[in-house]
Amino acid sequence: MKKQYIRYGTLFCIFVLLAFAVAVGIYTGNKIKAYNDGFHMGLSRAGFIDYHDENTDGDLEEKLISVWEYYDKNQADCTVFCSWMKDVNSGEIIIDYETSSGIDSDAEMERFSNMAHEVCDQSEQAYINHKVDNDKSGVFTSTYGWLCPSGNGTIYIAFGIVAKPLKSVLRTNAIAYAVMLAVFLFVESSVAFSFVLLYKNQMNYEIRNQKLTRGIAHELKTPLAVTKATVENWDYFDEDKRKDYSKRMINEVDHMSDMVGKLIDVSRIKDGGNKLNQSAVDLKKMTDDIIAASRELIRERNIIITVNSDDKPYTVFADPDMMNMVISNFMSNAIKYCDHVIMIQLIRSGRKIEFSITNDGAKIDKKDLDKIWDVFYTTDQARTDRMSSSGVGLSVVKNILDVHKADYGCTSGDKGTEFRFSMPAHETV
Repeated sequence: MKKQYIRYGTLFCIFVLLAFAVAVGIYTGNKIKAYNDGFHMGLSRAGFIDYHDENTDGDLEEKLISVWEYYDKNQADCTVFCSWMKDVNSGEIIIDYETSSGIDSDAEMERFSNMAHEVCDQSEQAYINHKVDNDKSGVFTSTYGWLCPSGNGTIYIAFGIVAKPLKSVLRTNAIAYAVMLAVFLFVESSVAFSFVLLYKNQMNYEIRNQKLTRGIAHELKTPLAVTKATVENWDYFDEDKRKDYSKRMINEVDHMSDMVGKLIDVSRIKDGGNKLNQSAVDLKKMTDDIIAASRELIRERNIIITVNSDDKPYTVFADPDMMNMVISNFMSNAIKYCDHVIMIQLIRSGRKIEFSITNDGAKIDKKDLDKIWDVFYTTDQARTDRMSSSGVGLSVVKNILDVHKADYGCTSGDKGTEFRFSMPAHETV
């Protein structure tokens, strides 16, 4: 099962990785296209340069400078940009301009500079040969050339650019890529954590099922063995003893029936099958009634029981039958496990009613306190030294208190073991 979770988790992580790679690829592709298109936009500004009068050299130079400044401020990152103004008749270069950004070494600078000037020359040839353009848009390297002739055809103004689109995009959008990487790592870690959590939950579910199976087997083994042995030897029993053995079998069957009934209660409460029929419940009166019903057992075991409360009602809004099960279970456990003393306390604490029952029996180990609410969990001492118990009761109590959204717990020490719960007080008119 672990391999299965690892396999599916890995496949899902790979799917997330591929989805992330596609998304980053599309984002980067759009950014590179926008970067490359930006050169066309800038170069188109040079197309407005129209030289008609030899005496307007200053105006022409200003227009050239505006184009150069555009590339310096907006498009020069990781590029080499060069431009010259050339006399057509003499071939003399009147103005020569070059700028660069993001070049790491002199050798690389020289190589890219030569490429940029070559693009200028190619753009001139393209114009003379009536070619449409001299642009090569790429991912790692892009080149652009443009030639603008003067109005009277005596001057050429050439532009040449060599750019690194991918490097520039990665540099200028570093924050966006960092955010995307953080999101990717978060999603991947969330996926991995989710599969680990699913695996642990599955393992816990399997462990609970194993414990449940072992618990049922443990609880049914003894009464079934006793019943089987009694039936097999029925013909050998004396007539006067059969009545006693018959009662024993009935007790064992009742024990099994009671256990199955409690398991059904646990299942129904967990699944919401048992709907709450809530009404005003006086916990004080309910406690007194349960004590009265257990009076004979309390007398037989010579138990001293005290109830600390006043005469006013301790009313909560709850399902009476379910709350009766809770207090009855606490009471029966206290009677089973106490030595001589049981103390019940009812307290009004603000807008809450607190119920607690303490017995002076042997304390429960600290490691067992969180486990006592599990189905079929009983301590080794409870299985041997104390009165038999199926361990189902506290699981029923836990689910009842959960559906009532009550606070509950158990503490155990040298002064005894206390079970408690608290619920909002219900004001009766």
